Amino acid sequence: LLIPIAAGHIGWTDAQGVRAMGWFILGMIPIVVALVCLRTPEHIAKRTSIENFQLKDYVGLITKPDLLRLFLAQMALTLGPGWMSALYLFFFTDSRRFSPEQASALLLVYVIAGIVGAPLTARLAMRFSKHRTLMVTTTSYSLGLIALVLLPKGSVLAALPVMFWCGFMAAGFDLMIRAMLADVADEVRLEQGQEQLSLIYALNALAAKIASAFAIGLTFPLLARLGYNAAAGATNTPAAIHSLEMAYIIGPIVFVMLGGACVIGWKLDAQKHADIRRQLDERDAVYAEAPILESLSGEPGIAVLAEDAKA
Repeated sequence: LLIPIAAGHIGWTDAQGVRAMGWFILGMIPIVVALVCLRTPEHIAKRTSIENFQLKDYVGLITKPDLLRLFLAQMALTLGPGWMSALYLFFFTDSRRFSPEQASALLLVYVIAGIVGAPLTARLAMRFSKHRTLMVTTTSYSLGLIALVLLPKGSVLAALPVMFWCGFMAAGFDLMIRAMLADVADEVRLEQGQEQLSLIYALNALAAKIASAFAIGLTFPLLARLGYNAAAGATNTPAAIHSLEMAYIIGPIVFVMLGGACVIGWKLDAQKHADIRRQLDERDAVYAEAPILESLSGEPGIAVLAEDAKA
């Protein structure tokens, strides 16, 4: 996000700055992947049965009510901010009268606020529960978007606290969804005897990617239908800019509030999850002490309880 700001000072066009951002991301990919592979330990969960994934396992996870709610929430909470980011530069330059450099600086504030907001949101969730925290952050984020339209045009000082507020609240979206997915994954492991957290996260990532694609696929055709010309250097009528403002505000608010509504009445609270963890820990401890028996074919079998073998 600093690249467009620097690009303006060295005489690059906006297109050259965006291209430089793309090359920067491509260059960072091998570095950050290497850091994750080398520095992130992997804790292997004890197995309580043979892991043999079948198509029904995927279907079972997708159709599990709690997981389905979280997948839908993830899609909505990806589509809302994704919708906003797709229209961000148009809204802040044509509607709010900021320069591209100022818009990039405000977006940087939004991102920094997310870094600050993530740990504080986590603490809030520990006190008031994850699903309630998610509903609070989605509502607060939506109120922040409404405030953007009411600010004086071109005033960076007025926009700074609102952008910080929105970024702070948005940090709780993915954080809460992933934490709640981990809780449900513990419940699934207790029910099925298999660790399916990776599969659950993969399905959630798929839902997020589908929503990200829709964010681009919906917004730009919508702008064209509303009469807004997104081409560089294009001049738009006041009516087209007003349509841009409505699209920028209404679309994200609808989807973000829908994401928060997905967890209304959530039952897997901290107390219930603590009981699930206790049962898992007890079962893992028993299996850790159980002898490894030989199967009837003479091949090594899985670790099972001696009482189960006698039965």
